[in-house]
Amino acid sequence: MSRVVVMSLPPPGRRAALKQGAAAALFSFLLPLAPVAAQTPCADRLEAFNRAVDAAPDEKAQAGVDALVADPRCGGFVIPAQRRLAAARLARAQKLPAGADDPYYLALVMEADKPAVLWQAAATLAESAFARRSFAEAAKNFDRAIDIVGNETMTPKAPPRETIEGLFTRAAAARLLAVNMGQRLYAAAATRDGKLGGLYAPRVRGVEPRAVPMPITFDYRSANLTEQGRQAAAELARAIREQRPDAVRLVGHTDPRGGPDYNQKLSVERAQAVAAFLKENDVEIPVEPEGVGAREPLALDDMSGLSQEDVYALDRRVEWRRDAP
Repeated sequence: MSRVVVMSLPPPGRRAALKQGAAAALFSFLLPLAPVAAQTPCADRLEAFNRAVDAAPDEKAQAGVDALVADPRCGGFVIPAQRRLAAARLARAQKLPAGADDPYYLALVMEADKPAVLWQAAATLAESAFARRSFAEAAKNFDRAIDIVGNETMTPKAPPRETIEGLFTRAAAARLLAVNMGQRLYAAAATRDGKLGGLYAPRVRGVEPRAVPMPITFDYRSANLTEQGRQAAAELARAIREQRPDAVRLVGHTDPRGGPDYNQKLSVERAQAVAAFLKENDVEIPVEPEGVGAREPLALDDMSGLSQEDVYALDRRVEWRRDAP
């Protein structure tokens, strides 16, 4: 499984320090927007915006962005300005003495995320929801972070590969934990081309997720899909129909409770159940189900706040494998 690297501007004391590459990327957004020639129609607006952000990322800075938005001559500066203000708000949240415990913290992060131009803001909201065990909300925001990373206009410089892989893994874990707790998942969001994005994206800035854990649940000790499991399997069917791979591998997993022979049999039966569902839902691509029992637990680098039952929930999964057998 891909190693999880959380690069989401975590609250002080809750997550490991940011790696240097991601910190540098955020710092670059904090720099003033490049000056333009004095005769350029937007020069005065840009200068006023930069001064306002340098002073404090508050209402005056937001007014500077709004002025750029309102001027059709300044369209090319809008997203960079939104990104700079978002980064400033996020950095300000991180500097609060009480960190995530400060009541102002979440408001600042939400303001930073509002224009949806900074993946770190979406990922920070996701981690905050994950810490509160609002796993469905976390999954939604991790998906948005992935999509913002994939948008080269919003994210001109891609984060490191391990960061993108970490976002995929956290998104999958949040979905698995959400269904285990009975939280209703948000429908997977579509990208601008109308296809499923987020966790289902086939490729993000050169990174192809090789194993995608699906939040497909089953009745206790059986291979019968639950209602929510059928909904998740339907999303998987849609993603496969959209991406049309040559073949699909489904790998069933169980938690370690139960004997090895029982777990192996159950993991195969569950993978076969999903394969049958896909065939019934117009997936014409060959599907290869297999099972590995409890031999490949899903490991996260950071298990803080998770119970033993949560860990079992991560182990119980059916993965869509894009790699060769």
